[in-house]
Amino acid sequence: MNQGLLAGKTAIVTGGVRGIGRAIALRFVAEGANVLATFFSDGEAAKETAAIAGGLPGRLITFQGDVGDPLQATAAVSAAKEAFGGLHILVNNAG
Repeated sequence: MNQGLLAGKTAIVTGGVRGIGRAIALRFVAEGANVLATFFSDGEAAKETAAIAGGLPGRLITFQGDVGDPLQATAAVSAAKEAFGGLHILVNNAG
């Protein structure tokens, strides 16, 4: 089982593959959380963020979409629930 302050918790971090969002997502993963990090268009940053998270206690997946669009935001929540079984934390970081 994951160890850390957020072990067993699932988070969505919008705009989670660059800058402050990346830092938040990686900190959550370091604390044992499962994280779905959304991004709009920077696929390379998404791959890099996922690679960095690979060595940490929690899990991170990425989700491409525009979370300003209600249908795509709903799809992100559904993806997090499907991948991790629930949702506990939402960080609205996307610009």
